[in-house]
Amino acid sequence: MQPSNLRRRTFLLGGALAAGTALVGCNRSTSSENSLDTFTAAFQGSGAGEGIDPGVNTLFIDEARMKAVYDGLFEIDETMTPIPRLASAAEPNADGTRWRITLRDAVWHNGKAVTADDVLYTFARVLGPPQRRPFIAASSLDKIDLTQSRAIDARTVEIVSREPAFEFLIALSAYGTKIVQNGATDFERPVGTGPFVFESFTAGKEFVATANDRYWDGAPSVRRLRIVSAESDARLAAVRSGEIDYADNLTPSAARTLRGLPGSTLVATPNSGIYFFAMKTDRAPFDNPDVRRALMRMVDRDELVKVALEGNGEVGNDVFGKGFQYSADLPQHTYDPDEVGRLLRRAGVRDLSFDLFTAPVAHGFVESARLFAEHASRCGVKVNVVLGSKDTYYTDALNTGHLTMGQSGPLPVPNHFASRLLTGSPQNRTKWSDAEFDALYVKAQSTPTTEGRAAIYRTMHEILYDRGGFIFFGNTAWNSAAGDRFQKLPAAVPNSHGWARFDEVNAR
Repeated sequence: MQPSNLRRRTFLLGGALAAGTALVGCNRSTSSENSLDTFTAAFQGSGAGEGIDPGVNTLFIDEARMKAVYDGLFEIDETMTPIPRLASAAEPNADGTRWRITLRDAVWHNGKAVTADDVLYTFARVLGPPQRRPFIAASSLDKIDLTQSRAIDARTVEIVSREPAFEFLIALSAYGTKIVQNGATDFERPVGTGPFVFESFTAGKEFVATANDRYWDGAPSVRRLRIVSAESDARLAAVRSGEIDYADNLTPSAARTLRGLPGSTLVATPNSGIYFFAMKTDRAPFDNPDVRRALMRMVDRDELVKVALEGNGEVGNDVFGKGFQYSADLPQHTYDPDEVGRLLRRAGVRDLSFDLFTAPVAHGFVESARLFAEHASRCGVKVNVVLGSKDTYYTDALNTGHLTMGQSGPLPVPNHFASRLLTGSPQNRTKWSDAEFDALYVKAQSTPTTEGRAAIYRTMHEILYDRGGFIFFGNTAWNSAAGDRFQKLPAAVPNSHGWARFDEVNAR
């Protein structure tokens, strides 16, 4: 397996698709002589925080399980372009307010045919009354008018938007949009349309599924799939010994250990692990934009990447999407204690002190937090590093503390904005609420041309770069490894269609 070609297209997405081009996928065939009885893949776990509800669960290991059981209408490829999955075609009307979607001839794991009613039910679930955990795609799909949307026939659905939606296919590829069966309420034993049929799941331990021989895209070569939760050191040891077949998201030191080792295949994909600090902009001290600006100058990104991330990556510049839809010409934010002091004086803030809430949920989190506390100390600012539980960290971090940390894979920029930065977004870790920003997002969705949307997204990036709540400080390679006895291993670009899909893996 060779590293993916990552010369990303930098134009914004959706223009060609919005023109009404029919989208057709191709079925594949598999050879039984190369099939595998069992394939075991290990991911970073999160204990009781793991789940299998496609509407609410967001961890990388959760997404790996979702890909096995479910399909979306569209997913994104490794250039962040939507590609058809359960949908075979999608066409908008002239003003982008109505999209007619044709479904493939596919069946659920219980033998029922996939219909337009399943699509309408999925959207009604996402947009309906909130539950204990918010539906991830609620803000991406919130312009859908369910009262006007309808099934044209069993395999054709018309989705009506209250406003023009020329990025609708990107919205349909977002987290939380996988299609569930009409009337489904039990997600402890899920029924999907994906390449594997659910068998069992224990949070923090193991997921097991078996091959779906009626899968619309071809029967899997893997007959039984196991996805297990394991810490980084355990993943390294297990893939070296052959106890597991595939290890996701390995540390730089683990990658160095495996590189060139006989019997192993290592893939390192640049710009695929995006590290950030997230300031809570709805509370002091980060409700003051000058304090946020000061924090952006309080971070020595070069040292964080070199030391905490072991040199595995590139410096970030507080704008999401490096290598994709990225505003690369913005001047680099640099470590500048004098500018920190000037901005804090302008904000009227003295003796600044705050908590940084983190946990050992990913490589380099704790090390980055402690190193940043040293950077802040040199600027006369006290940062108290508070360690939380790795099993509940991502849920806790939504509301806890002044400053938190996170790691993301690549996403289309519109999905990043919709899920994390609009007022009320379910994954709004910075509690960002800005009327100008919200209005620009709406304007972008109503803009029919790719160039027009690109200009608006550029303005939105400039707002965040100036006074936003995210500090994107490093973009790392994503390291995965497997035994060299396998072929057709999944691509290592997180959040893309090819990542964490094991249905085509087979023996050499």
